[in-house]
Amino acid sequence: MRRTATPSGTAAGGEGAPVSTLPHGRFGALLDRLLGRGSHAVTVPPMDGPLRPNSLLDQAAGLLRIASPDNLTPSRDQLLFSSGPEVHALDPATGALRLMGRMDGDVCAITALADGGALAAISGGGLRTVGQAPMAASLLADAERRVIRCPTALLAAPDGRLLVAEGSRDRLPPQWRADLLHGKATGALWMLDRWDAPARPVASGLAWPNGIAWHRDGSIVVSEAWAHRLVRIDGQGRRSVLLGDLPGYPSRIAPAADGGWWLCLFAPRSQLVEFVLREREYREQMMVQIPERYWVAPALASGQDFREPMQGGGIKSMGRLKPWAPTRSYGLVCKLDADFQPQWSAHSRADGRRHGVTSVAELGGRLYVGCQGGDEVVSLDVQARE
Repeated sequence: MRRTATPSGTAAGGEGAPVSTLPHGRFGALLDRLLGRGSHAVTVPPMDGPLRPNSLLDQAAGLLRIASPDNLTPSRDQLLFSSGPEVHALDPATGALRLMGRMDGDVCAITALADGGALAAISGGGLRTVGQAPMAASLLADAERRVIRCPTALLAAPDGRLLVAEGSRDRLPPQWRADLLHGKATGALWMLDRWDAPARPVASGLAWPNGIAWHRDGSIVVSEAWAHRLVRIDGQGRRSVLLGDLPGYPSRIAPAADGGWWLCLFAPRSQLVEFVLREREYREQMMVQIPERYWVAPALASGQDFREPMQGGGIKSMGRLKPWAPTRSYGLVCKLDADFQPQWSAHSRADGRRHGVTSVAELGGRLYVGCQGGDEVVSLDVQARE
């Protein structure tokens, strides 16, 4: 067991015991790599406790079949969501679907506005109003006119300000796998005083920020997908980890009716991917020589091609794939309390098809879940579950 140093300088193991110190700097990194510990460990936290696997997503009621549903956002009594470049409005009570607009690029994020309209962020850096006539447009850029090309999340404040998460400075949203494998944290968080104003920086050096929420103390909570955590950023830019070492890659954060939160995890972590992330030469050759869909990397859907990796442990028995088989894709939504700590979760395991959950929205006592990997929107009765 590792000894812990006390303020007096002695070890917790007893008076006068030598204080153990961890190596630092280049030598420490080399030793960690040799021993497979620290940042070079390939261990993955188990799904246990509030994250214990179940089949709630696969048992949920199917509401709508549509390609890659994303960015579910409640707007009054309807749900807004995107499917590629299209923004739709769904009436949950009747199932009626209405096309709200078609953009000039894939929609990467949506946020509802206080006046009943909404804003949509477009891959490449555009902002468009939704539900207003005529439709207005603006370029998402900072004061120096550098375009924020990779918006991953939007959050409008009641006073008209707008928070924007930028996944990466170097890539567009569809290139998220390449960003993970390159291992550079170039994401940022931006604030706009109004939606068509220049963006000013709030935080930088983030590992693919993918979701934003307001903490009850007024600070900002951001999900960092590649760091597997939720981070709080206060008004002075100081950061603290609220929830770390998650077993999957976190995506959007949505408010719950009871004052808590919903957290999407769009893909599971695995020891194989963790190992590949630590082998630079292999990663570089893989990304050059192999098509992206066959990379050893997380996925929104899997099991559709015999050339995909990680299928050796998924041998079918009695004609059925076991739910605990290794998988690159998974469906997972976690209910958090007001302090962003897990309470319970809903899963679609290896043998399910409701994978790649990137956004959710609670409306009228039901939770609506967008499964990009399964091309479906499903709903759960939250009150019955709790």
